[in-house]
Amino acid sequence: MNFSEQAPSKQWAALKHQGETIAEVWFKPEGEPFALAFRIPAASFQIPGVDQRLTVENLLKAVAIATEQVASWRLGGASHSGMNGSNSELRHSLASPPPGDSHLNIYVILKPPLQTVASQESPEIPLAKWQDLEARWNAIERLEATVDTLRLRSESLRAEMETSLKSTLTADEKTNARNGDVTQWTKAKSRIHHSLPKAKEFIHRATWALGAPERKKLGELFKNQITPSIPFAEIDEVRNQLEYLRKSRQVLSAQGVTINQECQSVLAQVQGALRTLQSNAAANARKKITSIRTKGKLL
Repeated sequence: MNFSEQAPSKQWAALKHQGETIAEVWFKPEGEPFALAFRIPAASFQIPGVDQRLTVENLLKAVAIATEQVASWRLGGASHSGMNGSNSELRHSLASPPPGDSHLNIYVILKPPLQTVASQESPEIPLAKWQDLEARWNAIERLEATVDTLRLRSESLRAEMETSLKSTLTADEKTNARNGDVTQWTKAKSRIHHSLPKAKEFIHRATWALGAPERKKLGELFKNQITPSIPFAEIDEVRNQLEYLRKSRQVLSAQGVTINQECQSVLAQVQGALRTLQSNAAANARKKITSIRTKGKLL
């Protein structure tokens, strides 16, 4: 039977091996016309000879679906492309579910039949629109790479600022330092209290942005629908979402640049004030030693 003619499941159907249920399948979950879900009980991975045969390819064979029909599948938090059946992960033995999980869940998305795609590909979704979506996503990825670079730099600057904030003078430096130099250094260090929270906030925002659920959803949509040019009803809405994401990444990138520049400036002031203090303190110490020696000779 053609998968498009398969009725949506009302309950899990057993997939058996030598009369024993080793997995279950659900066709067209949540009304998805080109999807199916498998779940494998943890106990199946303990059956000798069965554990090695538990692959995505064999699960699909059990329901008469060729791997070439797979657009993508999701296992845990990771998505994989079908690659027209050439993805070697399709044939790898699946790992048992984490401790505490009763089943391993797999969600498979199939390619729409050619006639369905042909009927959907109309002037409403011209090539230029697909190219526009791809260009927007590529722009987002470039901005995210910049944001991640700025995040790494911010983490380094944060560590340097925290170290500078905790730094203290040696006994000799305290004795020989000029009051004005100590005041200048202390004033410079106080600016860290203002800049450090900004750096921490940017690091948090940049980290969260790359792992946000809506970003992950758009990433999967780009891989599974936009790249292979598979039409979907919400294409105009997705365009708006991509544009919003692009602009938010631009704002985040600009914020990162500003914060990095501020933190670098504050650190330069602190380090410069400390160098001046240490240099003048060392000069004062030498003067004291010279003065003591001179007095000793006169005596």
